[in-house]
Amino acid sequence: MQKIILPILVVITMFNFVKVSAQEEIDLNSAVIDSVLVKNANAVVRSEEVTIEINSVNSITTKVKKVITVLNKYGDRHADSFEVFDKSRRVKKISAIFYDHTGKEIKKYKKGDFVDRSMINSGELFDDTRILYINYTAVGYPYTMVFESEIENSTTAFIRPWRPVSSNYLSTQRSVYAISNPKKLPLKIKESNFDNYLINNQKEEGIITYSIVNISAKESEVLSPLGDDVFPLVNVALTNFVLEGVHGSALDWKSLGKWMYEELLKDRDQLPQETIDEVNKLVKGAKSKREKAKLIYEYVQEKTRYISVQLGIGGWMPFLASDVDRLGYGDCKALTNYTKALLESQEIPSYYTVVFAKKRKDIDPDFTSIQGNHVILNIPEEGEDIWLECTNQTVPFDFIGDFTDDRNVLIVKPEGGEIKRTKRYEPEENILRTKATVELNDNASMTATVERISEGLEYDWRYRNQFETPKDQKAHYKENWGYINNIEINSIKFNDNKDVVKFTEQIVVSCANYTKKVGNRLLVTPNVFSCDQINLPQYTNRNTPLLISSGYVNTDEYDINLPEGYVVNNLPKKKVLETEFGKYTHELEKIDDSKIKFRRYLKIIDGMYPKEKYEEYRKFRSEIKKIDKSRIVLKKL
Repeated sequence: MQKIILPILVVITMFNFVKVSAQEEIDLNSAVIDSVLVKNANAVVRSEEVTIEINSVNSITTKVKKVITVLNKYGDRHADSFEVFDKSRRVKKISAIFYDHTGKEIKKYKKGDFVDRSMINSGELFDDTRILYINYTAVGYPYTMVFESEIENSTTAFIRPWRPVSSNYLSTQRSVYAISNPKKLPLKIKESNFDNYLINNQKEEGIITYSIVNISAKESEVLSPLGDDVFPLVNVALTNFVLEGVHGSALDWKSLGKWMYEELLKDRDQLPQETIDEVNKLVKGAKSKREKAKLIYEYVQEKTRYISVQLGIGGWMPFLASDVDRLGYGDCKALTNYTKALLESQEIPSYYTVVFAKKRKDIDPDFTSIQGNHVILNIPEEGEDIWLECTNQTVPFDFIGDFTDDRNVLIVKPEGGEIKRTKRYEPEENILRTKATVELNDNASMTATVERISEGLEYDWRYRNQFETPKDQKAHYKENWGYINNIEINSIKFNDNKDVVKFTEQIVVSCANYTKKVGNRLLVTPNVFSCDQINLPQYTNRNTPLLISSGYVNTDEYDINLPEGYVVNNLPKKKVLETEFGKYTHELEKIDDSKIKFRRYLKIIDGMYPKEKYEEYRKFRSEIKKIDKSRIVLKKL
């Protein structure tokens, strides 16, 4: 899909709305920066000014001025001296000046000094997006950069938002954001996450301004939400806009979806008759809509491959279905539209669906605008909809995994748009079952046959192992069981049952010194293959909520054969931990004098928990880790 977020992801800050230059306002000597802003920071935004000038429905000018002091090498990435452009986005001005720690000028770059190159990446066939950038290598720290740019854009579907706190370990001394709308075009503004920040908001005739000062750097915290869910954010969008020369309306989701269908999708689903005849033959014996859809989905997987195309309005409009049929490739838009056309040839309705992929992020239902970075396909079904990822040649039918699961999406229908939510995988659906037969020997060695069966998201997290090289497969298991010193992976077999979405791993392992010999005793860790390795840090004062993004269930059952001549006298009692985050059990049973059985159960419940709950969760995982490593004693007769 077209790089939807480029106008907002390219970190361009500061504007000329304030008519005093940053050099005159700010002492560029880094020694004057308040120590509160330096603490935990890799860089300090000294001044950030962004002006959005809405000239007309087909013209927006963005003026940026940013003064940033980089304190160490980890802060270099914040000295972002570049701009992205294409046919609709023109760079009118761009410059950068670098100063040393005393404020003395080191290097000055004018527009002609910036490198101009294509932004085409591997996996992309065409892309007309280009970038102007400079390669500056720091000669010492701290240093300060003053960056200015002015961009004129005839595509007005996207307006750069305000993110005064754009990253962890980055302080902000001053950030100002102004929207100039002299013609009073219908405008939507959404403010998010303002509660814990002192933000000044002024509204004058045709101008809205937001400002903030002295925001100290935030440390990164594990299991925390995305930045846009915790840091201040202002999103802005025109109700009536232009996208690559095409006028559109986003009064509500229905009108936006109808526009997308009429302008981007309509009449792009025609197929050659010979292909329709081939599909008719393919599904002839199918007895249900679902069975037909599965055959067609697998047909697309076998026939096509993913290649990105980003050219003008083509970055938003899919290839003709007939072109995908002829060429055998396309991007997410094209492959989704092609699959949709094939389904329609069998009178199976399906809908083009826009989604934020990879990181779990919702299409914001309260802010009607063009959003998302990916396209999937929705087949409405009684009970539970079918969702198809059309760009992946290996994923099973009706399985989207954590790439696009459990989030708001925009369904595009001829009559208009509709917000739906993709499938949520419950913890009990995301299950990993591990069974093993373990042979312990008198010389402290161990051999074992292990079978692991994965379903749901556990399948998603494991099934790709089969496509790795044998060397990488062995390395994967050695890393996974890295707490077993000198473990050897002797054989690996996989079975990928896509019909029921079940992935089976069969592994034979050995270890020369698994147990520890102490006199006439052996110390053994019964939990051979599922020792929890999570090590969560403690926080004196955590700032963000606890986010457990996916729940799951892991079960283990091992038959452990004792070395000849050894017995176990006493086994520990069953251990049970139960919290609001999940449940854990650890149990040993003596089968006979030569065999014991180990059982383990772990269920983790996903959700967003208050920050005060983090320490409880950390202790829960810490106790699991401690019990997982516990040993028993085998005594020689």
